[in-house]
Amino acid sequence: MLSAEAQGMKDLLFSFKGSGAVATVEDQRMALEALAALSPMPAGVHAEMVTIGGMRAELIRAEAPRSELTLLYLHGGAYSAGSINTHRSLVGRISLAAGIQAYLPEYRLAPEHPFPAAIDDAVAAYRGLLAQGVDPASLIVGGDSAGGGLTLALMLKLKELDLPLPLRIVLLSPWTDLTGSGGSVVDRAEADPWLDAESLRPAALVYLGEADPTNPLASPLFGDLVSVPPSLIVVGGDEILLDDSVRLNSALTEVGSPSRLLIAEGMWHVYPAFPGMPEAERAIEEIARFLEEASAS
Repeated sequence: MLSAEAQGMKDLLFSFKGSGAVATVEDQRMALEALAALSPMPAGVHAEMVTIGGMRAELIRAEAPRSELTLLYLHGGAYSAGSINTHRSLVGRISLAAGIQAYLPEYRLAPEHPFPAAIDDAVAAYRGLLAQGVDPASLIVGGDSAGGGLTLALMLKLKELDLPLPLRIVLLSPWTDLTGSGGSVVDRAEADPWLDAESLRPAALVYLGEADPTNPLASPLFGDLVSVPPSLIVVGGDEILLDDSVRLNSALTEVGSPSRLLIAEGMWHVYPAFPGMPEAERAIEEIARFLEEASAS
């Protein structure tokens, strides 16, 4: 059973979804910015503007660090929305729980900058951290939704470039299949309080442009997943992208890449981003434990 806080938020999301208020890319950008107002930065973290890989970013640090790990976090938003502002709270809560520092870059967005701009920027950010002296053996890469897919695509690109891989990756409701072939796109369409199944393909096209949706750098589910760092995948049981995570976990396991899948029944897309719910706080704690395990290894 959902907590009262989660049920209240789920009802609110259903009402917003039913209003049809999000119809364009600009609407989506405004909606995410509005949601950010509900997620204040937690106490106990410090944020400052920096530059990595030639792009604007924010360095978010726990004021009482307990680990030498660094998190590179790639925000979600269907590759066409999202910003430092929309994801500062989520990254701050992860940073605080794990006692680490995190970089949150603003990679270029579609349709102004379609595929492969996002992956190019992700590589630039990663290279930028290495150039600053961050040891890949102490580096975590994470992301939610499109940022989760981008995190996995980055692993494929790093292998192609023969660059060192990070220690671990964290994926929150990753969008790993831009063809929309997962069964949950249909099976969870009515249960999902946030994502609209009919908008999934148009959203993919905004990012893809003329690119092939099966290109592994766009849909990393179809890529070579051998040697991908140990992964934590967190997903809601009621979201249309559930199978993007379930199939990914199976694919990683089949090729010997360690993967841990957490499905929160009754929850929705990127639910850990919503503070004030016990379910979200448990997910943040699980992420922190996953990172603490990495730090101790």
